[in-house]
Amino acid sequence: MSTEDAGSGKVLNPQIIVRRLAAAEGYLEIGLPNYAIAELNTVPDAGPFAPIAELFRGEALQAQEKYADAIEPLNRAAQMFPAPFNQRALLALSNCYRHDGQIKLADETAAALEMPDDVDTNGKLVILPIFHVSKAAGQRISKDQN
Repeated sequence: MSTEDAGSGKVLNPQIIVRRLAAAEGYLEIGLPNYAIAELNTVPDAGPFAPIAELFRGEALQAQEKYADAIEPLNRAAQMFPAPFNQRALLALSNCYRHDGQIKLADETAAALEMPDDVDTNGKLVILPIFHVSKAAGQRISKDQN
């Protein structure tokens, strides 16, 4: 593990942080929130990736049906991401408030969602992954693949 001294503690190399966050997201995608949390716990300070780490932690707790525990990291993620990029965090936060019995906060959070007019709010919203991992290990994504 590569680390650099940062005065009061050690900071992970940004590439390692991104790999761990991508692994956590992968675990969430396949329904293994325990593994996602374990992966997130290996990142003591996500630095500029903190909003993503908070989002994934909240989503993992939500997947474990620990709605009250998920509220704090999802709230931080929603505040850290600028609008409209905070929609994923707000949607999860509204869901957690609702499951926790905080219906008024759930409704207020849902009202803050800036959904495009052509989105059917009765249907299931598809959440795209944040990280794109190439199918070939170690292969860089070329301009043609974007």
